[in-house]
Amino acid sequence: MVYGVKDRPYGLLVSCQRKFFSWLSNTYFFLKFAANNSGREYGISHLKKLWLARIIIRNTRKTKSLTSWQQNILLVEEIFRVPRSLKGEVVECGCYEGACTVNLSLACALTDRNLIVCDSFEGLPKPKDSEKYEINAGSRDDYYIWEEGEFSSKGGLATVQQNVSKYGNIEVCRFVKGYFKDTLKNLDSDSIVFIFEDADVQSSVEDCLLFLWPKLQEGCKFYSHEPWSVNVVSIFFNKQWWQDNLKTDPPGFDGSGRGIIAGFSYSNVGYAKKFDAESIKKQGKKKIHAGSKGFEG
Repeated sequence: MVYGVKDRPYGLLVSCQRKFFSWLSNTYFFLKFAANNSGREYGISHLKKLWLARIIIRNTRKTKSLTSWQQNILLVEEIFRVPRSLKGEVVECGCYEGACTVNLSLACALTDRNLIVCDSFEGLPKPKDSEKYEINAGSRDDYYIWEEGEFSSKGGLATVQQNVSKYGNIEVCRFVKGYFKDTLKNLDSDSIVFIFEDADVQSSVEDCLLFLWPKLQEGCKFYSHEPWSVNVVSIFFNKQWWQDNLKTDPPGFDGSGRGIIAGFSYSNVGYAKKFDAESIKKQGKKKIHAGSKGFEG
């Protein structure tokens, strides 16, 4: 919308309202993370989470980042919610220059878990012709052109390790260099409790699922940075792909479009949760729709 001279006070009011709403949403989200019970099993206090949230915000500003501080807090909170009794590691697929890696490493240190950081450290692999151009379904007024080598970090692995050493906890990290199709099939991990994928193109996300999903513990989540992508989200509902490749039902996807809610706005990250379909069919609660046979109002 274009405002004339007479409309400028109104435009300023709208701008102030948006800034206030954004501040309110961010403040609510920040305090909600600090006040909720995530991390209690690990002895992480509310004050510790308040300190950590401030550190996360600082880290996403100090390190060149493709993820927001809100997204980072969502991911950290999810790690805190993994039951302590579940043994396993955290995996990050696609780290750019390590801003998110830094914050995930802090969460892993607090929960006594290892962080496996997987990336080519040379940018994207060559996209298939069918995935080179992609409309942003979250807005539907822009698009992406994926190029080989895009999102390569300046200085490669050394830059990521330097950032983690400076702002995070590199002692809990293990770095795996190479394209996912080559490295993940031989990943040295038997049990995974959390995955964050920022692989961008459909074929790379499929590689992550193909090799990591079988190792993901039941009830744990696979987070994706591409909830806007029809190509990526459709994988999680593709029954044929899941049956052919993993011999299981598709898990579905929470947050398709603009991601799950963070505060009062959308986060631009979503997730799939691993479940045992056969167990649910045998032991789950049967739901009855209004109007169906047997329904009593």
